[in-house]
Amino acid sequence: MRCLQVCQALLQADYAVALYSDANDPAKAEEIYPGMGQVLSRCRHIPSNTKHRSIPGIAVIKDFKDIRKTESYFYELAPDVTFCTQSSPFHVPSRLYHFIYHGTDLFQYSASYLSSSFPRQKLPHGYITLKKGLNDFLRNILRVKLPSPDWYFALSPSILARLRSNGHRNSSLIFQPSTQFRPRQKKEQAIQVTRLIPEKRVEIFLEAARRLPEYRFILLARTKPGLEDYARDIAKRIPQNVVYQKTSLGQAPHLLEESKVYLYTGAENAMMLSVVAAISAGCYPIVSKNTGPEETIEALGIGTTFSSIDDLVPTIRKVMQEPTDPLEISEKAKPLSQEKFDQKIVDIAGNGVREELGSN
Repeated sequence: MRCLQVCQALLQADYAVALYSDANDPAKAEEIYPGMGQVLSRCRHIPSNTKHRSIPGIAVIKDFKDIRKTESYFYELAPDVTFCTQSSPFHVPSRLYHFIYHGTDLFQYSASYLSSSFPRQKLPHGYITLKKGLNDFLRNILRVKLPSPDWYFALSPSILARLRSNGHRNSSLIFQPSTQFRPRQKKEQAIQVTRLIPEKRVEIFLEAARRLPEYRFILLARTKPGLEDYARDIAKRIPQNVVYQKTSLGQAPHLLEESKVYLYTGAENAMMLSVVAAISAGCYPIVSKNTGPEETIEALGIGTTFSSIDDLVPTIRKVMQEPTDPLEISEKAKPLSQEKFDQKIVDIAGNGVREELGSN
């Protein structure tokens, strides 16, 4: 999504945008991210060669071949500003690093290359470890230099900390934008918007509802293909006070806007935009401790965390019983609006990066 959001910001500012990616299907983009199909269709597509699956170690050799094959595109267009929108700079393929950062500066005018933001299939951890080890060994033998971009913009405080601990002082924080909602008159109900996968730990949400029968809980959850059995098991365990709808937030925004509490039970390290969306709707967020969502609420200055179901239940009850100001909560999400993000991207494109150490 962040790839398309950057494209959208640059297109609205009348930049010509070229997209260097392995995926370029406007119809699929529209299906996954409503409204973004047209954005993708307006970008000039330069196909990357990142789809191949190979024996560990061989990928490095293919990297060199791909670099030579694609290099002419980059020198022909000579982009004046270049963005890479991988989730983490620690997982960008070497060939992409070369094209994204070799011979380019963050200044002004016409073109931008971005990596794809479409979901990828997860590979076994053991395979990834083996492949990474062999690739790193070959890179050392072949003396492949590490990239040195002008600036890293981290999407979360933990990624920023990792960047700086690895010596990348040319880095600062920029939050991915979130859809903004308007608060409605609040009801004493808690909501979670998620996918039904084990990592989301929906069981905790259901147990909290079971222990708090006096309150209404709403679960908006989509089933992930291949996990239908897991979804059916969850459906069998839903208490009487839980409203379960197999739908997206876009199809029922009023349920979020009228809820007083947003409970997020997932344990991911990534920033969760659904938490930001809930804050914009005036919901008080309660999230798992030591997670990406905890970083998010700390950065926005609203919400609390839980470590176990035993401390979650009294926390929900306390928030339900105490008065909250939905409009004041909603204001906390304004820095993560699409408008703020667009301004930041266009400013970078037009003026380059400026020394920001000490400001983040």
